[in-house]
Amino acid sequence: MTIQHKLTLHLKNIPMKKLLFSLLFAVCSLQAFAQQELIHPKEQRKQGLVSQPQPYVEVDGRQVAQASLPLIAAVHIDSAEVLKKEKAIERFGDKAKDGAVILHVKPTTELATLQDIYTQFRIPADQQNLKVIINNRLVKDTSLILANLEQIEKVEVVKQDIAAPVRWSLNDEEEFLHITSRPQPKQ
Repeated sequence: MTIQHKLTLHLKNIPMKKLLFSLLFAVCSLQAFAQQELIHPKEQRKQGLVSQPQPYVEVDGRQVAQASLPLIAAVHIDSAEVLKKEKAIERFGDKAKDGAVILHVKPTTELATLQDIYTQFRIPADQQNLKVIINNRLVKDTSLILANLEQIEKVEVVKQDIAAPVRWSLNDEEEFLHITSRPQPKQ
């Protein structure tokens, strides 16, 4: 093999070497960027965790869970007062930082507690320990539930729908006591 022939082969391999070097460099760069993402992952939006304002709700001087308001028939409400943030905090303290809704019901209105609901709908003792859902909203403090019994359409034990946009629990097999209200009459 002559020197000229070796030089020709060497020059023919230069574009191939450049191509291989470029590919190797590209692969290494992509790997480095991928590792950078693992070290500092981009902030991702969490679905279903949007915080809604939670005004303090009071019915005839008793604090009530906001989720239980559909269980009080509108025809039984005598008056309603809404307090904005500053006035609500002044009157009720920090628990009213999102405002306050104060309702007064008519004197003839009977309001029932969760224990009354258990009795009226004959809920067995073993189901009285279940977490309570009212119209697909989880109630964290069940002692704050007030209702007109005639405003309750049904009470049933359910498991959460795994396709639902809002999860009540990470346990798909957990059971809940679901209270469904009757629709409010149009005024």
